[in-house]
Amino acid sequence: MRRQIIILFLFASNFLSAQNNSNSDTRKFIENADITRIDRDWNIVANLASGLGETVSFFPVEITDLKTGQKVKALQVDMTVNCRGFTYFKSSWVDLNEISEFIIFVETYIIPNLSKKAEKRKSITYIFKSKEIIISFIIGDFNNTISVYLKDEGVVDEQCYFWTKTQISKSPELLSVLQSLK
Repeated sequence: MRRQIIILFLFASNFLSAQNNSNSDTRKFIENADITRIDRDWNIVANLASGLGETVSFFPVEITDLKTGQKVKALQVDMTVNCRGFTYFKSSWVDLNEISEFIIFVETYIIPNLSKKAEKRKSITYIFKSKEIIISFIIGDFNNTISVYLKDEGVVDEQCYFWTKTQISKSPELLSVLQSLK
């Protein structure tokens, strides 16, 4: 019995620590600060919109814990979509240590392939995952699609996400926003 309790305790502590690691360091910083200021530069933003009036915006932020003066820079991602009969808004963050890989992904795989078409009746999907977002680019023979999924505690809500076929050409704008964080 004692061994089972110890195993249960170890499992529970591993489960809880795994959940704490699923959010970005930026979200943890904001949650742990009592008083926070978030500075945004609205001159540096990549906005994507769908034909349904849904939006996703990418922009650099600097978050300050006003008690300690500690600061964190990150990419904020705001998404507004129609989901399950209501308007769903969510903010997520990409940590600064994830930005270099995101830049390489967009520079190497997305932008060079925007003008290419896949073979007839085929498509190629490129997926980037960070702690709080998943972004997918589908390059097809007849159209291209970009999809953005936001995570909460590491869980993706596959019903409430952003997608569009008309905005994938704005990938260079997204790259500019990412590069502004370097």
